[in-house]
Amino acid sequence: MNVLAGIGLGLLTIIWLSMEIASVSDEGGGFRSYFRALRGSLLFVIPLFSLAGFIYYGFFN
Repeated sequence: MNVLAGIGLGLLTIIWLSMEIASVSDEGGGFRSYFRALRGSLLFVIPLFSLAGFIYYGFFN
């Protein structure tokens, strides 16, 4: 159960961070511009979290 809670919190954190980055980099062109920025930020945040997970489990397990 703790694993599922951790995965859920990780996904929520990825989505939250991507939305924050997208709203900063949005050009003010409406939903299309925002979702384009969101897609770009997801392409940045997901590998970042994957790398952090590998480093974490490499040192602590």
